[in-house]
Amino acid sequence: MLANHIKKPFLVNKFMWLLGCILVVNIVQACSSALLNDEPYYWIYAKYLSWGYFDHPPMIAFLIKLGSTIVGGEIGVRLFPLLLGSGTFYLICKIIAGEAEINFKLLALLLFSSLFLNLYSFLAIPDTPLLFFGTLFLYLYRRYLDRDNIANAALLGLITALLLYAKYHGILIVLFTVMSNPQLLRRRSFYLIAIIALVLYAPHIYWEMQHDYPTIRFQFAGRTEALGIQHTLSYLGEQAAVTGPVILLLFSILYRPKNQFQKTLKYNVIGVFIFFLISSVKAMVNVHWTAIAWPPMLCLSYLYIDKLTTVTKLVYGLLVINLVAVIVLRLNLSLDWFRIPNFNDKNPKMMASILKGEANGRPLVFDNTYNEPSYYAFYTGQECFAVNDIWYKKTQYNYLPGLEQKFQDKTVAYVSDGAVDKTSRPIVIPREKKYYLTFINHFTSFTGVNVRILNTVSDLKSNEKATFHVSIDASQPEIERLKSTEAFLILTFTNNKTQVPAYYTYPLLEPINGKPFKLTFKAPPPGSYRYQFSVVAKQHIGVGFNSNIYHCKVN
Repeated sequence: MLANHIKKPFLVNKFMWLLGCILVVNIVQACSSALLNDEPYYWIYAKYLSWGYFDHPPMIAFLIKLGSTIVGGEIGVRLFPLLLGSGTFYLICKIIAGEAEINFKLLALLLFSSLFLNLYSFLAIPDTPLLFFGTLFLYLYRRYLDRDNIANAALLGLITALLLYAKYHGILIVLFTVMSNPQLLRRRSFYLIAIIALVLYAPHIYWEMQHDYPTIRFQFAGRTEALGIQHTLSYLGEQAAVTGPVILLLFSILYRPKNQFQKTLKYNVIGVFIFFLISSVKAMVNVHWTAIAWPPMLCLSYLYIDKLTTVTKLVYGLLVINLVAVIVLRLNLSLDWFRIPNFNDKNPKMMASILKGEANGRPLVFDNTYNEPSYYAFYTGQECFAVNDIWYKKTQYNYLPGLEQKFQDKTVAYVSDGAVDKTSRPIVIPREKKYYLTFINHFTSFTGVNVRILNTVSDLKSNEKATFHVSIDASQPEIERLKSTEAFLILTFTNNKTQVPAYYTYPLLEPINGKPFKLTFKAPPPGSYRYQFSVVAKQHIGVGFNSNIYHCKVN
């Protein structure tokens, strides 16, 4: 061994030292780094508190709102996420301490060299509370295995609900925990856990029902693509990179569990990585989605490495290399040495300042983005809006009718990645990010109008006529806009292979609120399609989302 085992009387002090160290680092990082990644987008969540959002459950919004109420700026946004993120380090230490004697040098190197654990110890994104409550769930589950009583069951039910409120991926921890120990189904207290979790999670379930399950539809209909190997190869390469060069995933797989709890840890590691491997066959898998497996993976890797009798110098050397890379990354996020896609590549403070000046006092509307308008609102204190088309995706801005109403019939500065017309002016932000600014008079949008197809189809015959029975639901302000605007209803069929859309345009002569009417169209050429409806104003840019996405095959 390269380090002597620390005797248990010293463990509490060592753990508290580690927790204090990461807490101080995270506070400095939170104060010195501009908002990164999707943090400003979740800050928008917090401005409109709800039991649910298009992309995620509400936990991150409540954390940001609570912190921003106490203190302003970036530290307010990150205050409670960094407290939870720092706690994740401590909980992993406690889990490992319950399974083995502690080699503190190995433990510190393993934790501080972990990329995901470091990023998700201060960022105000859903993965930060996900890792905390996922690790806390495992910690309390071990206690529940030892002492099956009402108090432990009730606490585990509460943490299960909080885990699901953090991010939907939390269900994987619950699922693989049960799969690892089917005997749980014979415990009466297990059903108490389930009932408590379900009751506490009911408000979010009700929100999903009220809004026609937008998150579920997006994940299972909006994200699916044609079957192919490219996403799977990308997934395998990315996961090999982030779990290496110490091959932590391999170490956690090679470790042989000594008890039921360690078996649960292994089920969670293997289960999560296999789940997303299967998912990659149908759609792209973001590299960080496996982060929920990292706490159990680190625990098992520690147990495996600690028992190695050979190649220990190599493993420790690789951990040091990882540690240096993490230190450079964290310093860069504060000092801005080089660009990292999706983290510090937008220069948000300068972007907000330049666009504010170029807008000449007019409100901004962004096209096909959600981070930039959120950055702009955070760093200028001015409200802005975002619209999108079917070539992009829905965002939370599709569910903010009150905000959308503030921009109607006004002259807006429209910000897009490409020129809209001859009047569009290029605006270059340092670091080579270019926008186009277009002033649009009497701006009108219909993001909140809902078009319902009453007779969805899954099979059509090419070039033959077919009929949809359609109804339109809209709020009173939207109905008034429809009355005063020359609007069109557009049916679009898109094909992943040809990328050639089939458009069918219908003048919307009158707003029909909830009353069904018929629309006839000719089916497109043979192929597999996604189809949906859009409501478009004459001067509006793009074809937006106004119905659910449906799939059909044309023969």
